[in-house]
Amino acid sequence: MVGLAAVGVVVAATNVLALAGVARAVSSTTCVGSSSISYSPGLTFAPRTVQYTESDTFSSCVSTDPTLGGGTSSSNATFPGATCLAPPGVFADPAYTISWNNGQHSVVELTFTDVVVGGTEQVTGTGPVISGAFQGGNATIVWLYPVLNPLHCATSQGVTHQSGPVAAQITAP
Repeated sequence: MVGLAAVGVVVAATNVLALAGVARAVSSTTCVGSSSISYSPGLTFAPRTVQYTESDTFSSCVSTDPTLGGGTSSSNATFPGATCLAPPGVFADPAYTISWNNGQHSVVELTFTDVVVGGTEQVTGTGPVISGAFQGGNATIVWLYPVLNPLHCATSQGVTHQSGPVAAQITAP
């Protein structure tokens, strides 16, 4: 009987250690969704000041936090001298904030790269989560947009909208 009791204590201790390991496991979320950009007035070949508004919706997330299922983010900026030949492109966003469906938020300090391959512009933002959910972690967010159509740039209205998919991966200690 003493031997079985000792085995029970070892099993119980092993289970406690396993649960403690889970509690310290890396937290993460992976999300996909859509991004929409509007330009007002639209981008043309003539330089002009343009108001840029971006809305990102993370509609589907897989997360270590079971209450996190999606989120949103928005950005606004004004760009003087923007044209189809020199669109706003990548700009510093000192506080990219994702508002999660569970009432939490994550503030990420992103550094961007921008490449065009085969008619698709890929913008990648990477950086630390500086506050909120996943603080101390790292984020990678990737946006894909079609390259601006020069025929639309030649109209008086110009290019007023771009949209495409967005994906985010956030991991935290």
